[in-house]
Amino acid sequence: MTKHLLRFLSGPIVFILFNSLPLAGLPRPGRLVLATFAWAVVWWITQPVPWGITALLPLILFPALGVMSAAETAGLYGQTVFFWVMGLALLGYAMQKHGLAKRFAIAILNIQGVATSTHRLLFFYMLAGTILSMFVSDSAVVAMMMPIGIALLSYVRTLAGRSEAGAFHNLGNFIALGTLYAAVAGGVATVAGAPPNIVAATVLEKLTGETISWFRWMKVGVPLSLAVVVIFYFILRFFFKPEITAIPGGREFLREEARKLGKMNRGEKNVLFTFGVMVVLFTVPSIAPFALGEQHPVAVWLRQSLSIWTVPPIVMFLLFALPSDIRSGEFTLGWRDAVERTPWHAMLLCTGAIAMTEALGRFGFIEFMKTALAETGVSSATLPFLAPFAAAAMTEMASGTATVALLGNIFIPAAVQLGYNPASITVAMANVAIGMAFPWSGAPTAVAFASGEIDIKDMMRVGLVADAILALTVALVHLLFAPIF
Repeated sequence: MTKHLLRFLSGPIVFILFNSLPLAGLPRPGRLVLATFAWAVVWWITQPVPWGITALLPLILFPALGVMSAAETAGLYGQTVFFWVMGLALLGYAMQKHGLAKRFAIAILNIQGVATSTHRLLFFYMLAGTILSMFVSDSAVVAMMMPIGIALLSYVRTLAGRSEAGAFHNLGNFIALGTLYAAVAGGVATVAGAPPNIVAATVLEKLTGETISWFRWMKVGVPLSLAVVVIFYFILRFFFKPEITAIPGGREFLREEARKLGKMNRGEKNVLFTFGVMVVLFTVPSIAPFALGEQHPVAVWLRQSLSIWTVPPIVMFLLFALPSDIRSGEFTLGWRDAVERTPWHAMLLCTGAIAMTEALGRFGFIEFMKTALAETGVSSATLPFLAPFAAAAMTEMASGTATVALLGNIFIPAAVQLGYNPASITVAMANVAIGMAFPWSGAPTAVAFASGEIDIKDMMRVGLVADAILALTVALVHLLFAPIF
């Protein structure tokens, strides 16, 4: 009881401490929102109440403290990430329910030389996600790869005869975070790799008139991407050394299992069709401008009408609309599946945190940060390090697109004034504008967390290390390439 009481009181104590900080330039509502966010983060770590309940703190505190009305606070929770997590989690369950996940897992494990080594399996899994993320949005890559990764984990557990929950904890952490980190690594390679990339390029063109072409970005992005995926792989090996070095059973067992699967059933075909539709919808808006031209009517329509946020609802519609057995009236998924298999706690956590982030923006936090950074003295020696580290830190509190849009207006003019390559600074900020430490950092981290394989404390502990190493690697690579970029 004493320990629980201490965990419970930790949140209000942190709230009082944060609200008492002398943050000149941040108005009272902004301080209260920041203090509420700090309270929530502490409770998400200590867990005196479930995550989803903690996420509801703003609905209680904001009206009570006069920050905003109950209706306005409730409006903050209308986040697209809610349906993003729900749709993709249900797709992952549908793959497992109908056997498609096992079929995918066996196909990947049957690649020559991969199935016999856990380390090779994990590295090639991350490399595949990295390459895919070079051309498709990081969020889309996590969405596509996570169900396959979880299927791989489930099958390895089955092969080893350890199907109970929590078995192979390190391996589960490795796959969940490896999927996220692979998407981050691939996202730095091209201008289409992540949403903040194109925003950063737009800010640079607006401020300097300079354009970063597809291949100019790749000149630095591809070497950086390959270096980062290797670094991330060894970070995960250090923190989460897999419990097994070889997969029991061998290729002969896998071939026999593949033979037993036989032909695909109707449910598998429905899920595969839905998965294919999702991949196409995620990919086409990124490819169309390069195939048709930026100003082509079709390309413009796709950018405006088919954002990544519209895809998960389409996925859910197909899963609940496609029949798996016409005679019995069964569909690919039923509503009972949605009730029992939707990760409600993770969805509430992410939407609650993003709601508080949006409130921070409304009450002067962005302007407060802008003033604080503008008053910081920088030189041509510190700028290449300050920009990526500032972007990495701020991305954990705001979206990557907002981060590069804000910091671009600070650091790009500073680079011009100091005689440093502004394009290099621009790309460096975009390279780190994907949060990895907190589930609410964005859609990619939300999906990784919603897998259920990673604990929030482990995500934060390893994510902060990965953030720092990524920022340092980006700074060093851009120092090397800046003169020729």
